[in-house]
Amino acid sequence: MGDDGRDGRAARRGASRARGGTSAARRAVTRTSSTNGKRSRATRTRGDEAAATTGDGYFGLGRKDFRAVCLLLVLYTLQGVPMGLSASVGFILQERGATYAEQGIFSLASWPFSLKVLWAPIVDAVWSRKMGQRRTWVLPLQLAVGCTLLALANALGRLISEEGSDVRTLTWTFFWLYLLLASQDIAVDGWALTMLSEKNVGLASTCNAVGQMIGFFVCFTGFLTLNSYGVDLGAFISFWGYVFIASAAFVYVTKETKNETAMSVREAYSQALSILRLPAVLKLSAVLLTRFIAFSASETLTTLKLLEKGVPKTHIATMSALMTPINLAMPMLTRKWTAGERPLDAITKTWVWRGVACAFAAGLVYFAPNVSAMPKGSIPYGYYVVLFLWLSAYSAFSNAHFISFMAFYNRVSDADMGGTYMTILNTVSNLGAKWMESASLFAIDRVSTKVCYEEGTRRVLGACANSAAEKACKGKCSMNDEPYYVVVLLSPVIAYAWIRLTRETIDWLSSAKKSDWRVAKTSTGKST
Repeated sequence: MGDDGRDGRAARRGASRARGGTSAARRAVTRTSSTNGKRSRATRTRGDEAAATTGDGYFGLGRKDFRAVCLLLVLYTLQGVPMGLSASVGFILQERGATYAEQGIFSLASWPFSLKVLWAPIVDAVWSRKMGQRRTWVLPLQLAVGCTLLALANALGRLISEEGSDVRTLTWTFFWLYLLLASQDIAVDGWALTMLSEKNVGLASTCNAVGQMIGFFVCFTGFLTLNSYGVDLGAFISFWGYVFIASAAFVYVTKETKNETAMSVREAYSQALSILRLPAVLKLSAVLLTRFIAFSASETLTTLKLLEKGVPKTHIATMSALMTPINLAMPMLTRKWTAGERPLDAITKTWVWRGVACAFAAGLVYFAPNVSAMPKGSIPYGYYVVLFLWLSAYSAFSNAHFISFMAFYNRVSDADMGGTYMTILNTVSNLGAKWMESASLFAIDRVSTKVCYEEGTRRVLGACANSAAEKACKGKCSMNDEPYYVVVLLSPVIAYAWIRLTRETIDWLSSAKKSDWRVAKTSTGKST
């Protein structure tokens, strides 16, 4: 629960992306050619910049920027769709008795977002001049995702059933979906750098946060609510398969700004390695790869624990629906702090408080009511009010931190390097979240035991060590809670220790010059 948690966290995580800036200087039209004849690019004209920022647009945006924001919202919303679907599948698996280890296996499905740096240079370097550098990839990937969803919908009956679920096949299927989406994300990252005017390029991070949140909400909270009224998951997935296919037409009719950099695949990989070797990027990577150590257990396991305790998934879905206005408003409310010169200051000032919020999750799980054992129609309103307040507070912290990091990536990325720079930063960011999520699930599973609880109470009747013991249990078999409580209650301590160790590095990153983030080039224009 929270940003980057399970796939919902993956949904806020994603890659938001375009470098912010408020420089009054406008880039003049140029056409430069490298002496080796292999690289060329055209920057936007003053007229293009003026058309983008002025005119009969909406919400203070020019026509060109308004159309760009609409397209980015559509693409980022669609990225959130499979993320929400995989979160729904995780809930269903938990209801069918999946272990934490099986949930850990399924969590590996979203790892392509943490590995996309491996093929990002190919997406940057291989494209059709007729289609454009970004549409060459986005268009077929939209179609591929749609076809995969349709195939998944047809096979869902045998993959998830009362007799048992084929977790490994589900994992590979969603791994393929995430692979397609991660590739699309690389292209959209680079497209966002040239789609918006320099004045409004920071809106790309807002489009990412809002779009993926909407997509995740519709396919997670929306599906769980519809499912309570009898809507089948297969039919729901089929619907979105057709939406993806139809969206390809929207991409096809969109003109792409001619601001590409022609390079070979070898040059693109050389460029990526040059970025990874920058001292500033190495320091940022150390921060990103360790940042979730304090929060991962709470974000990964709290919702699963609430389900185990008897809180219905429809009630959790309703709670998420009530939080949606808050989640959607957060990117706008935090823009005052995240759009400035030092967006990471929001991290150092509120990190420990997020750890404190994590610790409260232990109390919510401990006092969670077993609604299924209550008289029909009874709803513990008092508990749900407290749960909603906690979710709102935690969501405020997690969204603010997510947007702060994304705004920082936008500010330091080099637009001349296409989508590769943003892809590298977002890949490291996603990897930091995913390895902690998977590690938390596997680690808690290793130290937890399945026990038989008396129905409606916390009294332990015995162990559920095997299938025979589970059948003999006269209550409910669930994982014991002690390992979860220990780790979650330590969250504030771990968060405090992490911020003490990294504060100096974060301050240096915030104060670093733009030249610290730029790859030096030779006289031939090649990266070194």
